Amino acid sequence: MWHVSASLQHNGEWTLDPPRLEQLAIAYLAGVGGDHEWWMPMGETNPFVAHLRVPTTLTEQCAIPPGLVTMDAGEVGQRRPRTRA
Repeated sequence: MWHVSASLQHNGEWTLDPPRLEQLAIAYLAGVGGDHEWWMPMGETNPFVAHLRVPTTLTEQCAIPPGLVTMDAGEVGQRRPRTRA
């Protein structure tokens, strides 16, 4: 699974701009992963941080060297078709 955690800051202050944050996360994962994604918008624990996750493709999985440890990314949010930047 590919994963990006994103937040925005300006002059050292957190910036709350959910649509812009989502578009940046989508752009960061452009070109990798499968045909769906999980968007986890800003939550109560930290309303300024959001997460986007996409599954690895079979080709990407085969490129992972033997012995490399991977871990579950945890809650995945709501599954939706892949958003293209």
